[in-house]
Order: sequence, then C-alpha cells, then structure tokens
Amino acid sequence: MRQEKYNAIKQILYCSCAYLALIGHSIVAAQETSPSIAIEEITVTAQMREENVQSVPIAIGVYKEEFIANIGAKSLTDMEYAIPNINFGNGSRDTRGEIAIRGVGAYSRNIGTDARVVVYVDGVLTGRSSTFDQSLVDVDHIEVLRGPQGTLSGANAIVGAINIITQAPSETLSATLMTDVGNFGLRSVSGKLNLPLTSDLYASLSLGKTTQDGFIQNVRLNRDLQGVDRDTAKLKFRYLGIEKLTLDIGFDYLNDDTQSTNGEALTDIGNFKGYSLAPNPREVAHNADEFSQRQLKGTTLRAHYLTEKNYEWVFISGVRHANFSELNEEDYSPLDVATSIFDEKSNQFSQEIRFISPRGENTDYVIGAYLLDQDISTQRGANLGANFPNRSNTSISTPASSELRSHSAYANGNWRFTDKWEATAGLRYIHESKMMDYSSIDTTKLFINVNHLTQEKTYNELLPKVGLSYHATPNVLIYSSISRGYRSGGWNADFLSTLENFQFNPEYAINYELGVKSSVFNNHLTFNTSAFSTKFRDFQVFQFITNSAGGTIISYTNAGKVTSQGIEVDIEAKLNTDLSLSFNSAFTQAKFDEFKNGGGLGINYDNNFLPFAPEHTHYLGVDYQNALTTQASFYAHIDYGYTGNYFSNPDNSSANAITYHKIANARFGLKLDETVDLSLWVKNLTDDTDLRQRSVSFLGVPRGYYNPPLCYGLSVKYNFD
Repeated sequence: MRQEKYNAIKQILYCSCAYLALIGHSIVAAQETSPSIAIEEITVTAQMREENVQSVPIAIGVYKEEFIANIGAKSLTDMEYAIPNINFGNGSRDTRGEIAIRGVGAYSRNIGTDARVVVYVDGVLTGRSSTFDQSLVDVDHIEVLRGPQGTLSGANAIVGAINIITQAPSETLSATLMTDVGNFGLRSVSGKLNLPLTSDLYASLSLGKTTQDGFIQNVRLNRDLQGVDRDTAKLKFRYLGIEKLTLDIGFDYLNDDTQSTNGEALTDIGNFKGYSLAPNPREVAHNADEFSQRQLKGTTLRAHYLTEKNYEWVFISGVRHANFSELNEEDYSPLDVATSIFDEKSNQFSQEIRFISPRGENTDYVIGAYLLDQDISTQRGANLGANFPNRSNTSISTPASSELRSHSAYANGNWRFTDKWEATAGLRYIHESKMMDYSSIDTTKLFINVNHLTQEKTYNELLPKVGLSYHATPNVLIYSSISRGYRSGGWNADFLSTLENFQFNPEYAINYELGVKSSVFNNHLTFNTSAFSTKFRDFQVFQFITNSAGGTIISYTNAGKVTSQGIEVDIEAKLNTDLSLSFNSAFTQAKFDEFKNGGGLGINYDNNFLPFAPEHTHYLGVDYQNALTTQASFYAHIDYGYTGNYFSNPDNSSANAITYHKIANARFGLKLDETVDLSLWVKNLTDDTDLRQRSVSFLGVPRGYYNPPLCYGLSVKYNFD
C-alpha cells in the first residue's frame, strides 16, 4: 500500500512537471511577442481581510464569475468537477448537500446532525445541508478553503469552508438579460438591474427562472424525473452617505419544486421487480409520486467602518429561513410497499463583529465575536403500503425539534519577524448549547416508540492554529500550518430500532499542512501545491447496516480514528493573449485507522476507505479567445474532469462500489461590442453513463444514481449600458 501511495504521488508530480515544462516553453516563446500578458491578480477574504490569494497560506481555490459562466455552472454542485479534491456525493437532490473535501464529508441527514463543511454567502452562514446548493446568479467569485478552518470559521468547518461572494450594487446604471434554451426542454431567463438611486445610495435587483424536463423516465407513472423548476430573486442596497461607512443590506429568495427520485434499482430483490421493468440507466418503475421541494430566504445586513488610522470595524447580521420536503420511493418498484417523507424547517440568526488592523510592516491581526441561534423542526415519517407483508397500512413518524445556541470569540494574527519569515497564530473559543426533543411513533413494530425524549448537551472547545511561512522571493511562498478542527456532537434523530447510539460525541481533527505558492514567468503562470495529513478522532459515521431480517438499519456512531492524507497541485497558465490553461490534480487516501465492530460485533472496518473518498481527481481546462474585428471576438472553453473509484458506505462492499467517472464539456461563443454574448455549449460531451452513487436501501434493494446525460443549448447575454 505504501508503494502504491508513493507511485501515485510520483505520477502527479511527474505529470505536473511535464505540464509545467510544456507550458513554460510556450510562455517563454510567447513573452517575446506579448511581454505584458499576465494572470489577473485575485483578491480573497479567506483570512477576513482583502489579500492576494497567492499570499494567503491556505490551500484555497478561487473561481471568478467568468470561469463560472464558461463551465455553465448554475448552482454550487455544478462546480464539483472543476474544484480540486471535492466530491458532492449522491448528487441526486439539491436538498442533500453532501460535500466531501479531501475524501472526508457528510451531510445533515437529520436535525440532530451537522455537516463537515460550512458554506457562507457574503459572510453569513447558510446553515443546514439543504441550503448548500446555492444559485450562482449574481455571484462575483467563490472561495473553497480546504482543510480544517475552525479558527476563523468556527464549528463544523472540520474539513473546509466555502465562501460565496456576490456582486455589490455600484454607482453605474446598467442592466443585463440572460437566457438559455436547450434539450430536455431547458428554458432559463435571468436579469440584473443595477440602479443608482442617489449619489450615495445604489440598488441592484436580480431575478431568475429556470425550467427543464427530467432525464429519468418513470415508466410506471409515465413522467419525467430529475427536472428543474427554480425561481431566484436578490435585492440589494448599498449606502455610502456617511463618511468612511459602507452599509449593505440584501434580501434573497430561492424556490425549487421538482419531481425527482433518490435513485433507481440496480437489480431485482424478491418481489421487488423494479429493475426488470426498467432495466436501462436513467429509467425507473416507481409507484410513488416522488418530489423534492426547497425554499430558502434570507436577509443580510453588513456595516463596514474604516477609522482614521485605517482600522476596520465590520458588523454582519444574518437571518436565514429554510424549508424542504421530499417524498422517497423505498422499494424502488411499482409495488405499494414503502415510501418516506423527509422534511425540515430551520430558522437562524447570526451576528458577527470583527475588528481588523491595517497590514503593518511587521504585524496585523483580526479579533472577532460570533453568535448563532438556530431552531430546527421536522415531521419526517414513512408509510408501509398494501404490499408490505404483515404490516400494511402502518407507519413510523419521528417528529422532533432541536435548538442550538453558539457563542464564540476568536483572534488571528501575523508576525513578520524578518523580511522573509512570517508566523501566524490564531485561536477560537466556542461555547455551544444544544437541545433535542425527539419522538418516535411506530405502528409497524419495526422501530421504537418514545414520546418527547428530551436531552441537552453543552460543549466548550478551543480551536487553535499556528503557521510558519517563508517568502523565498516576492513571488514564491512556502507555508506550513497545524490547525485543530471540531464537529459538534448531537443525536441520531432518525428511524431507530434502539436508543443505544442515540447520542454521539463531538469529533476532532488535527491537520498538518505544507504548501508552496508561486508565480513565475512574470506572472504568466501560478503553481500551487500542498501536502496534508489530517488525523481525526471520535470520527462520526453514518451508515446502513444489514440486520438479521435482510433489511438495513440506520447507524450513527463515533467510529474511532481516521486519517486523510495526500497531495494537491493547482496550476494556472496564461500562454499568450489568446490562450490560457488551468489544471489541478489530487491524490488522497482517506481511511479508517480504527473502526471496531463497524459492521456489527466482531466485524471491523479498520483500513477501509471513507465513503465518497476517491484517491484520484483531475481537471484540465483550456480557454481561447481571439479578436475577429474591433467589435467582435470569438472565445472557446473546453474542460475535462476525472474522479476515481470510491465507495458510498464504510463497509467497502461491492454493492457500494462506484467506478471512476469522467466528464467533458465545451462552450463556444461570440461577443459583439461587449454588448451581446452568444454561445453554444454542451455538457457531458461524450454522453457517458456513469454511476455517481450506489448503496442498499432500507429494504435491502441495491440502488444507484447515474450522472446526467449529454445536454446542449444556446445562451444569449445582452448588456444594457
């Protein structure tokens, strides 16, 4: 195994070096004719201050509006294949939000659990996993921070954080109209109006509507599944009427209402003949009228005050509301056996205060305090139909509610003790109070009955980070860091046959990181790489375990120890005025060091891979643009993404094995006088049919989910100035 790991790392380094040599030769030749061409400097706020991404000692990927448009990403999950070392798990429904970074992930399956990744929009925590898949209308850029980010991002950022930064209103009157048409009945229209109301008050309004037919055919009910029906709206104001003060207020709304399925049968089991009736990929024979609904609403208030000595005060208040519900087929057949309804309502308020020093010659720092109040409720349940043996017309419901009150204070600073060496240190203290009120009302005799089981837990944690950086040259940064991550404890408020593992403990991680960031050839090329090893203890595991009756039971436990380690490479190159390339590659091994009795008494999962943890991920993108006339230019974007083999359950069985999948996409466009943008695009260019998820259902039915088929269309963008 050690030799396999060594060979994989060696392969990445060899490929990267060969790639660098090739593009380096091209850049040197290009510089003779176009010496001024360089990669645009990117500013990020990963450390809560505006900095050049190449000077931030964090493994971070940044994706600008133009890149997002070129790959045709309409929501966060569309970005998956272009982001290094990330996996969105199931991918079947927007409500799931399964995000794994560096082979480690999870989602908040029920109201007693939390994800391992946090997603922020304009500095406000989105909250639950069902809110992660945000619309990318009106987005300026996305920052993906890999590795534990507890010091600055708090609890549950134990494997990473994603910051979505939207466009602020400006003093320029402008409007943009965008529309897409394509196969599967795609119809999408969105628009943005930027309106200066007075000399110091600006507003912007963005609206969007997207519909598309599904690509999975339900032959039993003669309807399409996995379509799109999404409405989005954003209204923002910026006020500059008080000297040195910037006030921003924003309102956002998203509504998804689709017919969609959780998966399709991969074989027949007993009387469940769904596979025989619909044996082709992207085809099902379900009797349940499946659906998925989601509604997100939020208000954000941000105040930024710059003092006379350039110190900054930042106040961010956020109110978020999220509702979702979904009806699931549980037997994956035309029989009336079992269906389930998952639902959740969450309301949260957050408040953050930051005090940021100016960047001095030797030191800088940020100090802050954070408050989060979150209330969640659910009425989820399952029904056994007429064809369920001996238990027809019975049901299980698990009404529950939870509360979270979290308070934290943090500080992070940098000390440049020579002209080349810099030390970083940070610390966050978190106090969390959590409450669960859980009931289980069962008439199936398969689950427990309990009425208003109430429990409370309090957690106090310190999340430190220390780092040391060496500025070898003005364009080469070598950095190292050690950081601690934390994921809250909680309750498995699910369909339970026992309360034995109802409550679980927090998990912790220590991350060791060594990285290099460099800009060479007069900033024609950036080469960033990082090596990491993250050690987890009391690792929380969700899984389905087969019971003696042949079905499955839901388990959520503290497994023991886990290690995620690997190497990442990220390269950007501007070859000349017309051609640029982007490449990233990662090798990651995320395994259980210790998971005793993971499959039942005496069945250990030591050395098994974590779910949704491919060892290899690669991405290559090529962008070309050329001025045809003084008023017209042609552009093209082609990319290829590859994700290696992985498992969807800790047992690593063949029933839960997913083979590698790949995707190629392209976009070709014409810009006319910076006013009209016409483009033809295609996704899944080779029309590959690859399994994205594979598992065994509650009733023991092997099920899976395939990637979307080839999609193509025409996009038109018109700018009114």
